[in-house]
Amino acid sequence: MSLKKLVKMSNRYGRDEEYVLAGGGNTSFKENGVLYVKGSGAQLSDIEAKQFVAMDMKKLLKMVEKEYPASMSNSEREEKALADMMAAKLPGEEEKRPSVESILHAMFPYKFVLHVHPPLINGLTCSINGEKVFNELFGDKAVWIGLTKPGLVLAQTCSKVFAGYAEKTGSYPQIAILQNHGIFVAADTVKEIDKLMAFVVDTIKNNIKEFPDFNDVEYDKSLADIATAKFRELYSDKDNETAVVLFCTNKQVQKLLSDKEAFKPVSKPFSPDHIVNCKDEPLFIEADADTEAEFNAYKAKKGYNPKIAAVRGLGFFAMSENQRNAERAKALFLDSIKIATYAKSFGGANPLDDEFTDFILNWEVEAYRSKN
Repeated sequence: MSLKKLVKMSNRYGRDEEYVLAGGGNTSFKENGVLYVKGSGAQLSDIEAKQFVAMDMKKLLKMVEKEYPASMSNSEREEKALADMMAAKLPGEEEKRPSVESILHAMFPYKFVLHVHPPLINGLTCSINGEKVFNELFGDKAVWIGLTKPGLVLAQTCSKVFAGYAEKTGSYPQIAILQNHGIFVAADTVKEIDKLMAFVVDTIKNNIKEFPDFNDVEYDKSLADIATAKFRELYSDKDNETAVVLFCTNKQVQKLLSDKEAFKPVSKPFSPDHIVNCKDEPLFIEADADTEAEFNAYKAKKGYNPKIAAVRGLGFFAMSENQRNAERAKALFLDSIKIATYAKSFGGANPLDDEFTDFILNWEVEAYRSKN
């Protein structure tokens, strides 16, 4: 019965774009020492009971305390931790891939856990004054996790924060808000999960001074069509003749595309999800620039094609090798625009730095997670 409740909760949040985009986020339920966690590759919007992975709680929790050899590099340590996590699957689950955040799910001493990346909440987590405002708004009602590399490091960091919170308050936190990442909410009932999530959303919403305006706007359709065809030609190659290019514009997009300075708040990624789906930065092109030269210069510098190309005064183009990935890139860049707009209320946008971004681009576990 509880697994059915988990499925229903997952589907409900997964179908709401204000909480979940491009398969991001995960959920879990625990019972009798077993964690049932969302399988990597499954979509919360339509996940079924069979797509959750049954895992041994004791094995997952042991990983938090495990000391991996100091001689290991970060990538070697994460690869070994991933192998240990896979070994925590129960018999019969061998073909499934658990969420990379399974350890963190196991750490909450509550039956249900919901982890999502709502743009409204990330307007706070990805802002300059995020932690300061968090403390003012939530106090001891939640915990703030500073910017931390995902995977084992994140689980171990959260373990220390949770223990400190428990020592101070007498219980483990039910709300964890992670800088440049998202939110975890944990409770023994789905009803309480909903209540806690509504509390966080309403609290932040009441402090937002500007909301994104995605209403339609007039634009040069002919120019957009010409640019779409050009980007499709540039993105395609002999091994990829079916590149998909999606054009998008609205009032908020054009506001950001008024000039390069206005575009700065969305010129760097805010979270791992944005890096996975949009790479490390979009290509900004002046209206009168040579599109082909700008595109090729980006490719030569980065070693890969841009996922997002923004043309000043027109709109942006989301590109990929197939329809699904192009739609994901479009959705996540629109998500970045929402976050940047909300972040104005909390001191302005605070994207990931280059070092963290490079780590995600090359992280073994993110490669594993992106295979969905």
